[in-house]
Amino acid sequence: MRDYAKKYSGAGGTRQKVFGRKGAGSDQDRPFKIIGVVAVVAMLLGVAGSFWFGVALQNGLGSLAKGKLEKTELMAANLALSEEKEALLQQEKIEAAAGGLGLFPPSEKQMRRP
Repeated sequence: MRDYAKKYSGAGGTRQKVFGRKGAGSDQDRPFKIIGVVAVVAMLLGVAGSFWFGVALQNGLGSLAKGKLEKTELMAANLALSEEKEALLQQEKIEAAAGGLGLFPPSEKQMRRP
């Protein structure tokens, strides 16, 4: 009878090399998976943040343009009102309006100075 123990024994000094897939729950791959997930989440947050910042910037620029237009319109209205005020405060217009109401300038006896 032949001795097959030397051929198949693991004690012969050489280890048997087995290649194959690792198990799904390998502890060696876990840190790389966590780092990958964190990197992907950080990238997605960065992209979402940049989109939000872009929308906020566009909104702010639109508001600024609207404010400039409103300021221009208000300055024009203020100038027109100032001109109208100056026209109404002319002495001749005031005297004409007072005469139309039946008013007259006071005499010297009616005027008192403090």
